[in-house]
Amino acid sequence: MMGNQRKRFSAAHLFFALVLSPPIFICACQSENENKKAVPNKEINAVMKAHTAELMAIPGVVGVAIGETEDKKPCILVLVIEEKDEIINKIPKELEGYPVSLLVSGEIKPMTK
Repeated sequence: MMGNQRKRFSAAHLFFALVLSPPIFICACQSENENKKAVPNKEINAVMKAHTAELMAIPGVVGVAIGETEDKKPCILVLVIEEKDEIINKIPKELEGYPVSLLVSGEIKPMTK
């Protein structure tokens, strides 16, 4: 009798390991990966330099800089003349793993002497 119980116990573990565990493992991995954000591979200055021309080509963008998010993480800061959907919708939310933030600065003019 004891031998049969051991076989049933082992079969139950085998069933769990082969049938039930993989979906649990896959679900756990998916939610873990979904919570992870892209990790930047490049230094933020290099990312900003690589994307400055394309950002400045967007009508309404007057500057690009490095800034901080509210939680003190580095970001690419895009300065815009005004907060309009046609400007905002053209600016990416993220560049190479760094968040992009907007700052409404208005028009920027050079100082005269």
